[in-house]
Amino acid sequence: MGPSHTPGFTVYKDIFEIKPAHFAVYNKSGLHIEQYWKLESKHHLEDFDETCNHLDSLLKDAISRQLVSDMPICTFLSGGLDSSIITKFTSDYMQEQDMAPLDTYSVDYVDNDKNFVKSDFQPNSDNYYIDLMNKTTYSKHHTVMLDTPELASSLKEAMLARDMPGMADVDSSLYLFCKEVKKEKTVTLMGECA
Repeated sequence: MGPSHTPGFTVYKDIFEIKPAHFAVYNKSGLHIEQYWKLESKHHLEDFDETCNHLDSLLKDAISRQLVSDMPICTFLSGGLDSSIITKFTSDYMQEQDMAPLDTYSVDYVDNDKNFVKSDFQPNSDNYYIDLMNKTTYSKHHTVMLDTPELASSLKEAMLARDMPGMADVDSSLYLFCKEVKKEKTVTLMGECA
């Protein structure tokens, strides 16, 4: 089972979910499901620079709206594109507002550096990209180390927290990672499965 599934379906027999961009109304006439939004393809009229500026503006707007909090904010930083973008914009915002450096968190595994094998899919370990981001952002980085026995022993807890079967090792590591970060921070921005 992967990180995604067919919209509208669940792993349970005869139990369905409401698809994204839909809502349900139940009244004396029965159950009615309505679509409230639909992605539409339009002709792209912007040149490269305009597109970059437009995307920059959209990302800044989307991320800055999430930064309103009465609690300190942190980001999860995996080194991937989504978490790096979120971290960069959040870090810039915090620096512009004269706030304390952004706390970033990543997860790593005991002996990961010894066992990593590069491939076309992953030419470098995540740490390479995490280090690049840390050098270019206004942040203080924290790494949560996990080991195999700890991951294995938390599989059931992770599945119960998710409330449905998932991706085993990923669910387990995310569960333990969040549990550890929660000791320090309450509000987290992340790009998990974005």
